[in-house]
Amino acid sequence: MDKEIKHIGTKTGKLLLFGGVYSNLQALEKLISIANEDGVAAENCICTGDITGYCAQPEETVQLFQKWGALSIAGNVELQLANDSEDCGCDFKSGSRCDDFSKMWFPYTKGHLSQQSLDWMNKIPEYISFDYGNKKITVVHGNYGNTSEFVFASNADASKQNAFIETNSDIIVAGHCGLPFHQSIKGNLWLNPGVIGMPANDGTTRVWYMILDIVDGEVTYTHQSFEYDAETAQKLMYKNHLPEAYGDTLTSGIWDNMEILPEVEKMGQGIPIYFNQKQKNTTQTKTQKKMADTYYDPADLRKFGKITEWSEELGTKFFDYYSKVFEEGALSVREKSLIALAVSHVVKCPYCIDSYTKDGLQKGITKEEMMEAVHVGAAIESGATLVHGVQMMNKYDKLSM
Repeated sequence: MDKEIKHIGTKTGKLLLFGGVYSNLQALEKLISIANEDGVAAENCICTGDITGYCAQPEETVQLFQKWGALSIAGNVELQLANDSEDCGCDFKSGSRCDDFSKMWFPYTKGHLSQQSLDWMNKIPEYISFDYGNKKITVVHGNYGNTSEFVFASNADASKQNAFIETNSDIIVAGHCGLPFHQSIKGNLWLNPGVIGMPANDGTTRVWYMILDIVDGEVTYTHQSFEYDAETAQKLMYKNHLPEAYGDTLTSGIWDNMEILPEVEKMGQGIPIYFNQKQKNTTQTKTQKKMADTYYDPADLRKFGKITEWSEELGTKFFDYYSKVFEEGALSVREKSLIALAVSHVVKCPYCIDSYTKDGLQKGITKEEMMEAVHVGAAIESGATLVHGVQMMNKYDKLSM
């Protein structure tokens, strides 16, 4: 694989970072209007790749992108189109739901792009770097050396560290995984601005980007989101016989499946993302009914990965073990999900109940199966309570003698 990095010099002023337009013309139009309103020059708007994808307007999206004049690197979709390949290059598991869907939308994308658009995308560099303030920033799609690698907050620590070393970068901006996050790694910073072509699996229609700025000589970053005309994008997918499940994602905010997600990220499905109190207040106002304060906050489930912060070695070992337990084995992943749901009720963990109800739905577990599993857990818990009555009886008899 070509690992050449195109250095584009020094950037000044505010930067707008985003990824994954996915042929979603309506989202791109909204982002351009945001950039114009905020006074961010087109040459300071940088995309992490996948300008085209599963939505219905690839040609219109590429043409608008060119007219806008923003910068981009090549995502796996651009690389596959440039190579005249027959698949999207996402490295989905063969026969998986995502793999099956890609066989529907990738030929559509390929067949609806003009030669001019294909020629233009063929010239997009796979990696770029630039100097910004006192930092060197490198932009990758999945990861450096592996454009299709799914890098999340909870995984690929060694891979992230290698990328900083190999690119000699202070900050890496990445895309591909679809979820916004930021992560400090041994003094370096990994940023994923998220994508604008689909929501972040958090139960809202919002899509994500990031603003970089220089304040008092230091690089600062903020996660930002916006809503757009998702219903039009969805209807166009229906009209053009593209995967309806992906179209539904645009308006539900819930991914059709979570095949690519590590266990920690799976637990965040349907829980609105926010990075500060203002976003939290806005999100709750727009997407949730007003809830009374309770000890249990569903949003805390997203913080599960942070349990490594106060004990990194033990926390990392736990997540390695946790992920291994839920892999396919003597028990199927479906069976394990059902067991986890039953145990979640026995140990009375609302976070786990939320997570494995959603996980079960993704794995095709019916509500009848779920309720039977809950009854099995309840029966065992009740039986365990009653059988411990023998201990009470023995102690009573001993003290009464």
